[in-house]
Amino acid sequence: MKLTGRPSVDKPWLKYYDRTFSDKDIPQKSIYQLALDANKYNMKNTAIDLRSSSNEFTKGIKISYKDFFKKINVNAKSSKIMGIKEDEIVPIILPNIPEARTLIYSNSIIGSVSYPISPLLPVNQLEQLISDNNIKNLFIFNVFYEKYEKALNNSDLDNIIILDGTESLPNSIKMLNKLKEQLVNKKGSLILPKNKKVLPWDEYQKYSKEIKEDLKPFYKDNHVTAIIGTSGTTGVPKGVCLTDKNINSAALAYKNGNVFEGSFMDALLPSIGYGISMLHYQTVAGKYVYLIPELLTENVAKVLNTIKPDNFPGGPVHYINISESEEFKNGQIAQHKNYISGGASLNKDIESKLNGVNEGYTENGINDSIIVRQGYGLSENVARGTFSKRGSYKFGSIGIPMPYDTIGIFKPGTDEELGYNENGEICITGPSVMKGYLNNQEETDKVISVHSDGKRWIHTKDIGYMDEDGHIFHVERIKNIFMRNGFNVHPSKISEFINTLPNVKNSVVIGFEHPSEQSVPVAFIELEDTALNSKTKEEILSDIHKECYSSLEETSVPLDYIIVDSLPINLGGKIDIQRIKSESQIDFVKNKKVLKKQLTFNNK
Repeated sequence: MKLTGRPSVDKPWLKYYDRTFSDKDIPQKSIYQLALDANKYNMKNTAIDLRSSSNEFTKGIKISYKDFFKKINVNAKSSKIMGIKEDEIVPIILPNIPEARTLIYSNSIIGSVSYPISPLLPVNQLEQLISDNNIKNLFIFNVFYEKYEKALNNSDLDNIIILDGTESLPNSIKMLNKLKEQLVNKKGSLILPKNKKVLPWDEYQKYSKEIKEDLKPFYKDNHVTAIIGTSGTTGVPKGVCLTDKNINSAALAYKNGNVFEGSFMDALLPSIGYGISMLHYQTVAGKYVYLIPELLTENVAKVLNTIKPDNFPGGPVHYINISESEEFKNGQIAQHKNYISGGASLNKDIESKLNGVNEGYTENGINDSIIVRQGYGLSENVARGTFSKRGSYKFGSIGIPMPYDTIGIFKPGTDEELGYNENGEICITGPSVMKGYLNNQEETDKVISVHSDGKRWIHTKDIGYMDEDGHIFHVERIKNIFMRNGFNVHPSKISEFINTLPNVKNSVVIGFEHPSEQSVPVAFIELEDTALNSKTKEEILSDIHKECYSSLEETSVPLDYIIVDSLPINLGGKIDIQRIKSESQIDFVKNKKVLKKQLTFNNK
């Protein structure tokens, strides 16, 4: 076929796949029905092998696909009897445990909408979400209850179903050992919060006995089956509404594209697009999943070397830690098929160090010495846009487009497509593109645009280019966004909040590279002239920190706060961020501390 010079038309990346792809491949089924049908002959195999630090991740609790679907149907019956209805939004505030997965599918059966929520969500945002959406039923992990107690007590919720982790986890898990005295009474029973709305998980499951037969699965075209919270590309907190077709297309892209082989180790929260995308693919593909309910940071290499999965979806922070691990230095990183880095571009020095290749390297065939392969996506398209699948790896690239969706490079903010190797805005169209943001058409219109071809395109606000082979290279963010532990941080939004607080005249928040958290925000604050009349600097900064912690996502809470006599202005009349970075002499990589002092800038 003759090339047109327009990547979205030429689709040069298809040469890396053994077939073409059509929306007709995506059946009109709920996510539950697709998962069940795909595992018709797989019921005896292991779905989940739950591992924890209680025994150094060496032995776990196994759940077969038969038992996995049994749990799903029990939950669906219980929810139905409890009164959960079609289209009702059901928040799920759980770690990466089996119940977080089964609840998403059980909600699919009855047609309710799963809203997995990160435990990093500020209390006031949960309170607002419950109020705005008339939430009546909510599932929450006991450990998270204390943080949200005020919001839950002040709500019109009918039921708060509470889990303590022992539903599937071994009782000896370290996290539960530390909390045992707080969670369990002398008789060994779970201590419940003093709230008449609270329902223990085992009591909730007893409702299922009132229904003898499995429920008929709900399905309706364009039905929203899950919502994922995000600050997205614009910095405003919102919910990404995903339909069955959105999530099914993501799973089938991986499956039909023959992208992954073998087992998975999964430590992703289901409250992020990356998490729910992988969760559904793993289930639909009948994978053996080592499920990790604990946060993996510095110990990720040790756990990988213990479990030896074929595939591991992680983020740059994991690969930074792997590159510094003794396991990597000693050549002990186990043979695998795909270790995936998503969520943000991987630093080229880390990529080179791990993979042993440099600028200009292109994979010819399959190179099993490649440790990490990059991917790219947004919650708005179920977090799957590109991936450097085996045989297609090119150093520095975030991968080639995934099946079913199309990626083009456009002049920012327009539908004018650019050619190969031209920098522009990375845009995505296809069946994975979200239905829209929850109750927020204005924000939806900022991200999704209908082009002259009649298709709905996501404008990612990311600048990059595509080469003649279909490899995409990420260059920079259109806005000053950075990643902390895999989560978007919008410094302008943080400073806007700080500027509303008492005693603050002006502020700027800047991201600094960090050895274990990718990047971290530091706030530089100019105080009102009268601020120190009644309080000390330390008291003011303590007040600011408390307000940030209660109102911002935890990843957006500044790591430190520094008072400046005034914020320096550059020739363009804007705050001189580069000067602040330079003169603050902050270097967490080397010092891992902020030098406490007041900075003085001369703006003359």
